[in-house]
Amino acid sequence: MNFKEYVKINPFRFTVFALSTFLMAVLIIMMCYCTQLIIDIVLVRNWNSFLIILIIDLISGILVYALQAAAQYLNIIQEQELNDKARHQLVQNYYNDGKLHKVNEMQNRLTNDLQLINNNYYEMLFNLIYGIGLIISTIVYLILLNWQLLIAIVILVAISLLLPKITEKPLQKATEFISDSNKVYLESLNDWLSGIDQIRQFLAGAKLFSVTEKASKDLENATVKQTTYTQLLKAVNGIVSAIFGLLLFILVGYLIVNGQVSVGVLVVVGNFRFYLNQGIQIITASRGQMKGTKKLIKEVDQELVPVVSNSKSSLATPTAFSTQDLQLQFPNGEKLSYPDLQIIRGEKILLTGDSGAGKSTLFKLILGELTPSSGQVAFQDKNGNSITPDLSKIGYIPQGPVVFPASIKDNITMFDNKLDPKVNEVIKSVNFSDDIAKFTDGVNEALNLDKLNISGGQRQKIVLARAKIHDSEIILIDEGTSAIDQMATMNILHNLIKTPATIVFIAHNFNDEMRKLFDREIHLIKS
Repeated sequence: MNFKEYVKINPFRFTVFALSTFLMAVLIIMMCYCTQLIIDIVLVRNWNSFLIILIIDLISGILVYALQAAAQYLNIIQEQELNDKARHQLVQNYYNDGKLHKVNEMQNRLTNDLQLINNNYYEMLFNLIYGIGLIISTIVYLILLNWQLLIAIVILVAISLLLPKITEKPLQKATEFISDSNKVYLESLNDWLSGIDQIRQFLAGAKLFSVTEKASKDLENATVKQTTYTQLLKAVNGIVSAIFGLLLFILVGYLIVNGQVSVGVLVVVGNFRFYLNQGIQIITASRGQMKGTKKLIKEVDQELVPVVSNSKSSLATPTAFSTQDLQLQFPNGEKLSYPDLQIIRGEKILLTGDSGAGKSTLFKLILGELTPSSGQVAFQDKNGNSITPDLSKIGYIPQGPVVFPASIKDNITMFDNKLDPKVNEVIKSVNFSDDIAKFTDGVNEALNLDKLNISGGQRQKIVLARAKIHDSEIILIDEGTSAIDQMATMNILHNLIKTPATIVFIAHNFNDEMRKLFDREIHLIKS
């Protein structure tokens, strides 16, 4: 997201954008010069020259508006292509790094942070180039008029360019504060709105409103704080520019009296002062705002460094596993301790236990989603040898089955077309055939996650079929049939038990008939 990457997106487009913006500023000062000439021509009553200069002034004005529209359009295209490239790389990195990222943090980085960089850095490029164009054009104008005016403007620019130092750090902190506050706000919405049905059920709306209102207020305060620093910087720039502009006006009057410049300069000096002040204010404000965003850009750039996914050539497919001295310490001081387990290849284990004993957490430790505080999970291949496991080969059916807005078939095969011939077979094995028949497009029915065109039980069957079709040697099922009726559950269990896979099944309220299907039961006790 740094400036070099912005230019590299399309160097030619950036060049046209920069030249258009700069030329726009040159034309504005040229129009000021035309006004000076018109006044001088009127005084000598040269009407032919008057009409020519008037037409040039009109054409310049039209070009200014055309160049402004073109430059801003080109800048937006450049920004959006840079954002698209950044989002693509960020998503690739989130996929390849193997880390467990919070959804709200990824959302914030992919949306709000990139928009902050656009607003406070790349959109300021237009202002910065325009301001530089005004200053340079003014200096050339002054060189043509008088060296004393040139010295005055050089002093003015030198002093004004130092002003961003005053508010650079506060602006940077304010920008970071907005990003952090937005993360908190998104996290709060995610934590509370995901359980809105429960909040409605227990009439706990007052708590929901107070929590979200506080997070929203913090975000509002962060935005107001950044605006305050930005406006303060503009105010300081304005005061300094106004003082110097007044001194410049007095100097021009003195030069006219001494015959060193024409009367037309006196008439346009007000416009000259306006554009001079505008150029200085734009440069200082833009530089201050851009500097305040540099830390955020640096953070995003660090996340944009391509992450090479771990090579799977050295990873083996696990078929069994064991745990030794496994413990997990939580930040609140609570600790889960697990007995040493030895799950051999092909075993069918029913995992039960007290509420809070850590059954679901054990699965996350096995899958590498959580890192144990002590102890380890060891894996073995089909020959009983210790291996570095390819954890993606472990089938996992969580309590909340994860499906995607794609067809039922794609959700089962996970977009691997080579597995299409096996779809009907696994659908039968998880008792899903009758459900499929109810869909208009059968296995090609697209899932609508907003309108929820599938039930919870159907979701579980899709994820069960996903684990089976990928021939997982180990399948971990966390309440994987809780939304499926008992008869269908028995059919699914019978089919699962027939497979050679190692299965660990978490369940509550299992009857004796179901228990008999498993080789043994492991009961965890909350310590």
